[in-house]
Amino acid sequence: MILETVSTLLFYFAMLTCVARAVVRTAGGLHILQLDGYKTGRYLKWMRQHLNNCFEVGEILIVGLLLVFTIFISMLYPQYHGTWLFPVLYIVWGGFQVYMLTRRKKVEAKKPLVYTARAKRVFGLSIGLLVGLAVGIVFTAEETSWRVAAFLFSEVSVVNLTIANLLIYPLERTINEAYLLSARKRIKAFSSKVVGITGSYGKTSTKYILHRILSQKFNTLMTPDSYNTPMGICKVIRGQLTAEHEIFIVEMGAYKRGDIRELCNLASPQIGILTAVGPQHLERFKSIENIAKTKYELIESLPPGGLAVFNCDNEICAELADKREQGGNPVRRYATESSPIGSVSKRAQLTATNIRHTDAGLAFTVQAFVNRQDTAEVEIRTQLLGRHNVSNILAAMAVAIECGMTFEEIRAAIANVEPVPHRLQLTPSAGGVTIIDDSFNSNPVGAKAALEVLTEIGDGKKVLVTPGMVELGEKEYEENKKLGEQAANVCDLVILVGPTRTIPILDGLKAAAYPNQQIIVALNLDEVKQHLATRVQSGDVVLFENDLPDNYSEERVAS
Repeated sequence: MILETVSTLLFYFAMLTCVARAVVRTAGGLHILQLDGYKTGRYLKWMRQHLNNCFEVGEILIVGLLLVFTIFISMLYPQYHGTWLFPVLYIVWGGFQVYMLTRRKKVEAKKPLVYTARAKRVFGLSIGLLVGLAVGIVFTAEETSWRVAAFLFSEVSVVNLTIANLLIYPLERTINEAYLLSARKRIKAFSSKVVGITGSYGKTSTKYILHRILSQKFNTLMTPDSYNTPMGICKVIRGQLTAEHEIFIVEMGAYKRGDIRELCNLASPQIGILTAVGPQHLERFKSIENIAKTKYELIESLPPGGLAVFNCDNEICAELADKREQGGNPVRRYATESSPIGSVSKRAQLTATNIRHTDAGLAFTVQAFVNRQDTAEVEIRTQLLGRHNVSNILAAMAVAIECGMTFEEIRAAIANVEPVPHRLQLTPSAGGVTIIDDSFNSNPVGAKAALEVLTEIGDGKKVLVTPGMVELGEKEYEENKKLGEQAANVCDLVILVGPTRTIPILDGLKAAAYPNQQIIVALNLDEVKQHLATRVQSGDVVLFENDLPDNYSEERVAS
């Protein structure tokens, strides 16, 4: 009787340790779920791609063997039920759970889990489900074999989190709709002019540049960082937008058809900028046509007479500009002198010529067609780097002109624009090594421009550090291989982050006959730092091109 009581208590101990570990693993899963925007489909895809982070295969095999062993003992040697064998088994398993908890590898997250109200609700429900399941197991697992099977409890945490996220979705949708309704009423109560910016790339940089220019003359608010989703924009409207703001600049992101239209229904823009249409997020959109239609939702949502601004260095944008103009609506085109679309670039109201890099940044001349009779020319100098930033500046200039700013006011404002954080940001570091930080969300156009900048900065060794580009769908391999080929013509050393994900870049380097001894494949940024410490010296330049979020990490995290 005493032995049976001890055995039961030890089983409770083992279950308690399993629950504790399941809670910790749930928090890890919640971090990934939050990075994926609480999208169950995206989270399930991550689970499929990272099964080693979701399930301990070795642990499952051990439990399976123990289960077979206990069934075998129960059937052939029933007298062992009342001995020390199973209490020892519970002690060992409970100790193993404690060991697994204490040996968890602490990996510093690039974007840590934030316990927002929604995160707390999902986490709370998930833990409630875990506790309910544990209680059910404790009161029903009377047979020793079933008690051993319960040792797999901690393996259900990621699945349990998915169930919790699905169950709580109706509540979250109701809460979101209430916030969105409040934000719509608030923005309609103000007279702020709203400028919407979307595109496959360039929208965040354009937003920062435009905000800096307009702020010289107007009380201007922009959505911060990458607040480009309905709830992110809603938070800014409800918490920061006031009647004193004359202009509100809204970055608009999208992952599927209808996303931009939803944002426009919230913010009601009067001016729209379309920076580019390309393969960014092609994995989610499935086709370039879907991307183009989604981005054009911003233009379709403008009121009659609302100004639409298009980057006509981009062929699809140029076609969409023609489509918009056919409806009799005002259109402003911008382009560079090297635009591949010659006939369209000649019709651009703003054209950049004589583009060059100087020691202080970019310099170029803007030819502006004010109307059919009058033209103007202004010399622009900026601290920004990269030819793609010329397009971003032109987009901002088009809107600034529409808002009534003079060319002199615009020119002076652009001269004071500081580099956008993590977008070709030039940073001197210890030891005389120059860092070019272009780690935010790389794309084919931006990556090519970054390599061009790398060739023009400094006289020392040129080093590229990159994990490659993601979410390019069927073009992902092709574009990353192209990046490798381009890097081979520029770099003296290439450090690839992530052995599996960077295979296409490696293939591109090999296709360009790049020397193997000048290629390093690292698992994470800690390894990158170790290699840089021994391979670079004063005068060298290191380009960090892209930095993937934690849900793309190839590093195995102990759970």
